[in-house]
Amino acid sequence: MIKLELPVYWQTRKNKITLMSLNWYRNENEHVKNKIKHEYHDLIRLKLLKNKEKIKGKYQVRYRYFYKNSASDLENVASVIGKFLNDALKELGIIVDDSVKYLVNSQLIVDSCDKKNPRIEIEVEELK
Repeated sequence: MIKLELPVYWQTRKNKITLMSLNWYRNENEHVKNKIKHEYHDLIRLKLLKNKEKIKGKYQVRYRYFYKNSASDLENVASVIGKFLNDALKELGIIVDDSVKYLVNSQLIVDSCDKKNPRIEIEVEELK
C-alpha cells in the first residue's frame, strides 16, 4: 500500500493561496492550472522517491479529508487532487493507467476539522 499526504491549499498566484477544488479548476486559466498540476506532480514525486511499489493491475484509492472550513465540499476537493494524483502515479510508472480498467474503486472520507493543517491523506492499494 502506498500512503501519502497532500496539501489542499496551494499558492496559485503571487499573493493568493487557494483551496484546490473543482470551483477553482473551473474558473482558473489554463496556464495557471497547468503550472499547479506540474507543481503537484513534483510534490508527489518527492514524497514517493523511496517508494519501490508498482501496481501492475487493478487498484483503489482512499482519500481522507481534513478540512479547514466546514463549508468546503469533499467531492470538489477530491476530484482535483485525485486527478493530479492519478496522473502523477501514471507519469511515475507506479500504475499502468488510471482508466476504469485499473482504477476500480475510490473512497472519499471526511475525517475532521484541522485549521492548522488542512490536508488529504491518501492510500493507494493494489487489488488482488
